[in-house]
Amino acid sequence: MKSLSVAQVFDRTLDIVATAGFTAMLVATLLQVLFRYVLELPLAWTEEAARVLFVLSMFFGIAIAIREQEHVVVDFLFNRLPPRGRMLLGLTFEVIVVLILAVIARGTLVLTRQNWDSQLLMLDWLSNGQVYLAQFVAILIMIWYVLRSAWRRVDDLRSGRVHKPRAARAEGEI
Repeated sequence: MKSLSVAQVFDRTLDIVATAGFTAMLVATLLQVLFRYVLELPLAWTEEAARVLFVLSMFFGIAIAIREQEHVVVDFLFNRLPPRGRMLLGLTFEVIVVLILAVIARGTLVLTRQNWDSQLLMLDWLSNGQVYLAQFVAILIMIWYVLRSAWRRVDDLRSGRVHKPRAARAEGEI
């Protein structure tokens, strides 16, 4: 049996967390519809739970998209650059993304502190600060994945490895 690296275990755990969050959001939404419109006995907590789970699923899902490099990219002009130019511009973009994510992380940390004792209305066992903390963790994961990609790009630049544009990879030309 092949042992997994720490990074692989972390990646799989993130996949499980994001999938569980999305599934729980879906279940909360279905319960909301079922109880409100079919049984005519609305559940007070389902809307708030679905909203919180949606936000957290999106944050962790974005981290996965960054890891898999499946995020939306408009690369029409980017792919027209020579390979080294693509790699340098890609590295520049990654530095900018890390800076933007760092600003967002700082803001989320401030909101975590400010709202730590502020309870959600229907999920009174959960504070707004805890929700912001989960968002902060997701942003740190995004930063980690962008930095990991940037490091690989720097390594490729140093070694002279060249990669085909994303469009070529997507079309199976590699």
